Amino acid sequence: MSKKDMIEQLRRRLASNDRWALRALIRIYQNQTADEQNSESTIERNGIGFTGPDAEILTSFARQYQRRGSLSPKQMIILRRRIPAYARQIVQGSDTTRIEAALCGTATTQAAEPNA
Repeated sequence: MSKKDMIEQLRRRLASNDRWALRALIRIYQNQTADEQNSESTIERNGIGFTGPDAEILTSFARQYQRRGSLSPKQMIILRRRIPAYARQIVQGSDTTRIEAALCGTATTQAAEPNA
């Protein structure tokens, strides 16, 4: 599978699967610098972490998910709408073999999903 195809399939999975969307949320949140996490904003233009428009809301979602272990149904709708934009960043920072295996269903989902 080409990297472009993998990114496109991952975008679709992130838009439709709550578990994948939540794991991606935490993964991208962890890519934020400590200053960005604390300020709920984008400070450095380093190509990783949330974009400026998403930083505040997605940081708050990540913190809530870490505290409570869930998001509301309305928050999940917003997350599934916004998180696919980060598919390229997830592919670039992950083991693409594991992502490809999970997208193709050749490995157990838990073991092959992007690391959170």
